[in-house]
Amino acid sequence: MTNPTTPQITIALVGNQNCGKTTLYNLLTNSHQKVGNWPGVTMKQKAGTYKKNKSVHIVDTPGTYSLNPFTPDEAVTANFITSGQADILINIVDSTNLQRNLYLTTQLLELGKKMVVALNMTDEAEKHGIQIDTTKLQQIFGCKFVCISASKNKGVDQLMDYCLNKTITPAKPLPLPNNLPSEEKAVLTHDKLKQILSQCVKIQSRQKPTLTQKIDNVVLNKFLAFPIFALVMSLVFYLSIDGIGGWATNLITEKLTPLLQEFATQLLDKSNIPWLTSLVADAIIGGVMGVVAFVPQICLLFGLIALLEGSGYMSRIAFVMDKLLHAIGLGGKGFACFVLGCGCSVPAITAGRTIKAANERHATITLAPLTPCSAKMAVISFFTTRILGGNSWFAISFYFVSLFAIVVGALIIKLIGNKRQNEDIFLQELPPYRLPTLQSVVKQMWHKGKSFVTKAGTTIFVASVVIWFLQSFNFRLQMVSAENSILAFVGKIVAPLFYPLGFNDMGCGWQFSVATLSGIVAKETVVSTLEILLPSGIESSISTFGGYVFVIYNLLTVPCVAAISASFAEQGHKQAMRSMLLQLSLSYLLCLLIYQSHLLLQQNKVAFAVIAIVAAVVLTVCLFAKSPTKSRCQKCPACTKEGCVSQ
Repeated sequence: MTNPTTPQITIALVGNQNCGKTTLYNLLTNSHQKVGNWPGVTMKQKAGTYKKNKSVHIVDTPGTYSLNPFTPDEAVTANFITSGQADILINIVDSTNLQRNLYLTTQLLELGKKMVVALNMTDEAEKHGIQIDTTKLQQIFGCKFVCISASKNKGVDQLMDYCLNKTITPAKPLPLPNNLPSEEKAVLTHDKLKQILSQCVKIQSRQKPTLTQKIDNVVLNKFLAFPIFALVMSLVFYLSIDGIGGWATNLITEKLTPLLQEFATQLLDKSNIPWLTSLVADAIIGGVMGVVAFVPQICLLFGLIALLEGSGYMSRIAFVMDKLLHAIGLGGKGFACFVLGCGCSVPAITAGRTIKAANERHATITLAPLTPCSAKMAVISFFTTRILGGNSWFAISFYFVSLFAIVVGALIIKLIGNKRQNEDIFLQELPPYRLPTLQSVVKQMWHKGKSFVTKAGTTIFVASVVIWFLQSFNFRLQMVSAENSILAFVGKIVAPLFYPLGFNDMGCGWQFSVATLSGIVAKETVVSTLEILLPSGIESSISTFGGYVFVIYNLLTVPCVAAISASFAEQGHKQAMRSMLLQLSLSYLLCLLIYQSHLLLQQNKVAFAVIAIVAAVVLTVCLFAKSPTKSRCQKCPACTKEGCVSQ
């Protein structure tokens, strides 16, 4: 514990997006915050204690290019830095892009605070032929410059030793004319930086294109970008579902779980208490292990996604997707939310606060939960393994259906929403490709697997026990068969709503309806509920196509309670209720169309072809139709009282 007499010191990590702040923060505090080789990974400030001195508090702030905030997350940084809560600022600078990064440094100097500049990624700068004279930089800026590589833990100890053991004097601003408008001052600062860097930085000329340029010539090609992305993601899901992840899941499902259930049954049968045997074997082991079985697939999936993020490829996909997202009323910033949604809908929703335009922000928060999260991944894996033959192409198709639903949902919001609101500006910096460290990938896999198992041991455990109780007893608390239980009574009331979606195509509609409702607690409980309600297995309880539609509905319907709460917190009650209504309507109508079209196809192929053609034409018209008016500009000097002249 910290000695009460030891003075508390707060050190704030400040810098541009993607400069390595969170990597350094994790290193200093032994934390496991998400890192990635793309901008916008940190959405809110995080605080921890220095691992070598618990009296030192480290604060990781969201990336910002200026202390004049443009987005809400940049405002978090600006407010914290100017509030005076930090005793020392560590300004982290990307050594491969000094002119852009040092502009923030000039603004920080004007605050007159104690500051040290950490020149991060100096190893990469050397590879690019960039030679930095730190002595001259220190003389000009009047503060200490320390060369580090946070990803390789080089120079970090020297940085912290200087911050804690040296006398740091408050910084002084660069000598610039006073009383200049902010726009003119920004230009003059940038010009000053060019002069400074011409004296302090030497770059060896390179005639050959870099590796990053060579790769970008292929992955950013307008004809190849989307096919390559589809191929990459297909490979990711193949390895996760069919490869090592699938093998490990089958081992747990087919070997370990039955072995545990048999052992528990033999042990508890001696007690001659049937309900206790059923509780342990069916509810606890069957329900919880039904979820735990998919941990290997989930860990492998997010390990591969961590590789894509850490390499810098995800930044390229955000750049490629921006034009498409813009066409449907979203933007490139929304792509970051959708990627976060692959892990959990809650951070995906909260990340929407970085979008300045209200219409884009609400649309993104509404649609981000449609991305299959890790909890929904358990549902996908369960059905793919049990009724879809373990074919990874089915798992991949669920993700493309989700993408299609996001497009349709965005178009609906665009058509019924306020077309006159401003659009957010998407500025995307493409970082150089980097080889992710094995440690960072393993940490993400471990963190994801640990949180999943923890959830299985708490939320899923409790839900499994409750589901078992409701399906084992009637209203008189007499132990009965599942068909005569409390749960069956409630399920049979709700089930007719889902019959048109194919949930009852083999006579087990109420079980699948109840499983869907249980997903509101946590999507993993869909699996554990089915394991309890259908102990003989789902293979004979629903058709292949009915099961396929069941998965789609659970991917697209309202998310779990935690995500719903996050939506209410970010949007307010009225807008959050609209989001839930859209999610419910979109999931139901889309699944209704898919299943009923399947029945129609079996009966009349010509009619189905006509419907498909009409649907394709309508979707194309909606996608490429231009809005009747352009967005009104914000405080445009050319606007007149009669209206915006840009329309």
